[in-house]
Amino acid sequence: MAGIFFAKTKDKLDNSVRSAVMSFLEKLQINDAAPGLHIEPLKNVADARVRTGRVNDMWRAVLFRLETAQTPTYVYYGTWPHDKAIDIASRSTLQMNPVHGIPEIIEQTKPEPQTSVSQGPVEDKTEPKQIDVPIWENGLITYGYSFKFLTQEVGLDPRIANNALCAKSAQEFHKVTDKAPDWQGLVILDLAAGKCLEDTLEDLGLGTKEQEPAPPESPGDTGNEKTEDEKIAESFSKDAAKLQFTYIGETATALREVIEGGSADAWRTFLHPEQRRYADGSWNGPFRLTGGAGTGKTVVILHRAKVLAQQNAAARIILTTFTRTLATSLSSNLMKLDANLNRTSKLSDAGIYTSGIDALALQVFNSVTEGERKQALKVVLGDACVTANLRPGAGPGSQNPWKEAITNTDHGLDAELANPTFMEQEYTSVVLANFVATRDDYMKVPRVGRGTALTRPKRMGVWKIIEAYHQNQRINELISFPEIAAVAACLLQQRAAAGKPAMADHVLIDEAQDLHATHWLFLRALVSEGANDLFIAEDSHQRIYGQKVPLSRYGIAIVGRSRRLSLNYRTTAENLDYAVSVLRGANIEDLEGESQDSKGYHSARSGPTPEEAGVSSLADELDVAAAHIRKWKEQEVPGHMIGIIARTKHQLQKLQAGMAERQIEVRDVDYMGDGSAPLYMTMHRAKGMEFFKVILFGVNESSVPLALATNRLAEAERNDALLRERSLLYVAATRARDELVVSWNGSPSALLPAAGSKVSVG
Repeated sequence: MAGIFFAKTKDKLDNSVRSAVMSFLEKLQINDAAPGLHIEPLKNVADARVRTGRVNDMWRAVLFRLETAQTPTYVYYGTWPHDKAIDIASRSTLQMNPVHGIPEIIEQTKPEPQTSVSQGPVEDKTEPKQIDVPIWENGLITYGYSFKFLTQEVGLDPRIANNALCAKSAQEFHKVTDKAPDWQGLVILDLAAGKCLEDTLEDLGLGTKEQEPAPPESPGDTGNEKTEDEKIAESFSKDAAKLQFTYIGETATALREVIEGGSADAWRTFLHPEQRRYADGSWNGPFRLTGGAGTGKTVVILHRAKVLAQQNAAARIILTTFTRTLATSLSSNLMKLDANLNRTSKLSDAGIYTSGIDALALQVFNSVTEGERKQALKVVLGDACVTANLRPGAGPGSQNPWKEAITNTDHGLDAELANPTFMEQEYTSVVLANFVATRDDYMKVPRVGRGTALTRPKRMGVWKIIEAYHQNQRINELISFPEIAAVAACLLQQRAAAGKPAMADHVLIDEAQDLHATHWLFLRALVSEGANDLFIAEDSHQRIYGQKVPLSRYGIAIVGRSRRLSLNYRTTAENLDYAVSVLRGANIEDLEGESQDSKGYHSARSGPTPEEAGVSSLADELDVAAAHIRKWKEQEVPGHMIGIIARTKHQLQKLQAGMAERQIEVRDVDYMGDGSAPLYMTMHRAKGMEFFKVILFGVNESSVPLALATNRLAEAERNDALLRERSLLYVAATRARDELVVSWNGSPSALLPAAGSKVSVG
């Protein structure tokens, strides 16, 4: 039985040959000498260990054979058409990095001519070297890294270091990182983005040479010395090696996962050591993981759920997020990660329970007796709101009840306060979050974090509107989801006071920036305080629903237990820079009220510069969209990987009609059919999705920011609403993996970068 280390495929494996590769590797595991495999050495190769194997008449696998004591061990590098496989095999070497002891496969290429940038060390790396800087800003040169330093101290392969230094564009630079062994590519990216070497190596689970000295030699005891092949085989256990290699044991399931998953599902098997550390770690209380779009926060959340479930089969694990759609995606990806995980459909049972947060709160709300629920309703909403029959309604985004209450009340407030947006936020973050059930309590309650100050007469006016809102809700026997979350929190607090156990052992929260105050009140009460109680993933740059809510106000202390991911795996550097430019100048705060910026946020990929298409009419803009869709379809881009995103449903109705006139089928993302047609959706609906190609449609002055979302608000609330509109545009732009087109007719949105300006990539 042969052992196989499987390398993450750099080149996409053709769908038509995946089953043949699967069959080849299964046979290799059973008997590597089987005649049909044709495991053959080659002549004139860079590494005598290299072998090729026959997958079928047209395709061959490239492998390295390691002679180990127990059993033959193969390192599978990839499968290519016959001639290309022979070429790659002849110039590829499997080696152990001399600085860090990591296994790596290096494809030997014709070296680039040495230039002045690769001569001699830089004594002070804080000063840029005095050289002719290329036409783009090469971060390695900007920060003064030399060829000698990169090779001798960092451990980069000389050809890779030289090519990275000599790259004349972002595209050339990313070609180097794409072809480099994964750990080397990530080091180059981090250093070019300004991250210090010590932090980069620590994140990869490595140390400097001084931190990891080689073991002393024992000249007198050579009988048990390991061979070079055995040392390489052992080095695959290092965390940094697991970025690129995974061991395939005797089960066909593990083999099928890495073969059939393809590059889009590499997250299931290959984790950055930093991500793995957060998935596997243990903390004495709540832990928060931050990071921009595409940095892998959700990947960490999913792996952490798996780790916790495997560590304790009896653990009650809740996996939740803001919307039902995102919760469904989490559930689906959890199944992809490990179909054998213990999952449960009943709250408080052992296993992983996945749900949107509002549905989760509703479960708790409905899980108690009528008497218990009435008691909690009285505490949270007051005597007048205790009604036997209540059904969910008028949740966030549904402002009609507030509008009606404002219209029918003699409140004496200006329009900047007497509007649904201000009232709903005040009610959720101040009244419900503090269980304020009477006017007298509201007069005294602190309004920490609310940007608009209220005098006593203004508080009186606000409470009059709240009373009218309560009356309308009671007449209609409705309860909003923020109210349900507050009542559910109260029920859980009463449960704890009675000595009953909490309903969960671990709660994992994705997209936490979009949660509001009563959500946090509920989540804190859902699990007892203790080790690994709450794991929170957030990106304040993507806050499109929730309000700024300091976690410490709800008994969630994360001081000293917060980390940040900075490498974007999804979006190209060009698309990322365009999206981030939408947020430049905005004051973005995290869940603890600390300012967040995009410094150090960088991408592992490169691609075309985003295209801005400003035209004079809607018809012209529809023509632009149609032309791009036709081009991408001709390039055989799958329809469901083309996304068309607009701010409003009204714009999408025009888009759908316009595409029908141009004989192009597009479909609503919620009714995608067989996946052959491009999908359209609002910016809010696009949250959590990704596409190869994206068109941001109708990014006009009149639609982004949307006037209805920002008009007639007090200054603090208006600034917050404008920030949410910026974040919404940022979210939409970061849905594009490869190509981004931004279109408008008439005047462009003021939130866009200058029309026609070049996007810089650093």
